[in-house]
Amino acid sequence: MYLDNNIFFTTLDLMPQVPLNIYGLRGSEYSILIDTGIKSMRDQVLALCNEIGNVKNVLITHVHADHIGCNISVKKMTNSQFFSAGAIPWIENMETHYLEFCIPSEHLPDSKEQREEILGLMEGPIHVDATLKDGMIFRPGNNIELETIAIPGHKLEEVGFLNRSTGDFFTGDILLALAAPFFHGFQSAKAFKGSLNKISKMIEGGAIKRVFASHHHPLNVENAISAIRTTEKFLDEVYDSVLIEAKGIHFPALWKNVCYRMNKQLEFRGFAMLEAQVNELIDDGILINDNGRLFRK
Repeated sequence: MYLDNNIFFTTLDLMPQVPLNIYGLRGSEYSILIDTGIKSMRDQVLALCNEIGNVKNVLITHVHADHIGCNISVKKMTNSQFFSAGAIPWIENMETHYLEFCIPSEHLPDSKEQREEILGLMEGPIHVDATLKDGMIFRPGNNIELETIAIPGHKLEEVGFLNRSTGDFFTGDILLALAAPFFHGFQSAKAFKGSLNKISKMIEGGAIKRVFASHHHPLNVENAISAIRTTEKFLDEVYDSVLIEAKGIHFPALWKNVCYRMNKQLEFRGFAMLEAQVNELIDDGILINDNGRLFRK
């Protein structure tokens, strides 16, 4: 579907209040697709590619399953080059993706059902042609000057793309899907806050005029700032909840207690997020790990 400024998109509701938006930019020289959605969106994503035409580059905001699901079909249809800022094995090897994402262990048992759910979001592996770097610019024509912006936090390798000529900013999950029943979290709370502050300053300075996030409908300046503040509030709530629960318990118990406190499912995304938060608090000298028991200093 056409929006404006040579922006096209397709969308799917993953769950209540959590859309998944895929964007394409039509240039006069070539077109760009940003992310490829999930496997069940194949017909939609290929229709988007056909609508914008001449897709030369596919830019991946980050390598979670709902952003790389139709890679094979898009590659076959367009023969485009694929770009990712990192975690490339998650795109090129599905078993690596699964094991490093779902982190199966005694606390997070593996299962056929879980494998089918996660791996079923993706068609399979493809080769990544080039690595995205902060500041890398794509000029497909029609006055589009798309600059790669590093925004680590949700995923350490996450990037967004700013069309300098219009102020349109395309991003993956730096604005979280907080309505999800599980923790839609982060790999680094510090980096996440830094990235949100970076985006806020770009909005305040006039560089960003609209935000096109994967799990939010298009946001004007006012709504983008509101979404940033909501995400920051979530980060603060996670921080505070960890400190409240760090009363001499082991990490698995803390994970469960924080999930109960914040009304989120006990699953791998929350486990990984809280482990990252605890490790940062230990590094900062705010928490102490005494033989596996966590205390506030």
